[in-house]
Amino acid sequence: MKIAVVLGNRLSDDATPTRVLTERIGLTVDFYKRHSPDFVILSGGMANPKAGVSEAGAMKKMLDGLIPEDKLITESESLTTRQNALYSVPIALKLNAAEITVISSPEHIDRRYLNPIRLFRKTLKKHGARHIPVYAYKKCGE
Repeated sequence: MKIAVVLGNRLSDDATPTRVLTERIGLTVDFYKRHSPDFVILSGGMANPKAGVSEAGAMKKMLDGLIPEDKLITESESLTTRQNALYSVPIALKLNAAEITVISSPEHIDRRYLNPIRLFRKTLKKHGARHIPVYAYKKCGE
């Protein structure tokens, strides 16, 4: 199974998505159209309690009508990039992932500290699934 994991971004106090989250949703739609993953895990908890909704819940609402609902899985507990990997990898493994693509913005994917791709690979290794490749999707058309 091809699994995509979309990393959330803190919502505004009024629960509106930030520019960064809106861009990530655009990347998600582009990736879905180009690569047809079997499932898309929306990863992000309630980092901003004032918003009253998880990042995953907000992303699911933003994707309504753009990606079939039965392809979307919400992971609403993570509050950090490390937790995105910690909580999303077991979901992907239960779905029999053959590959995982992490969708995020370039500045997030390319950072040295807490690099999402390394965190996902490390978490897969802890689960004995080192053989599953992890890819990054950070720009439309990649």
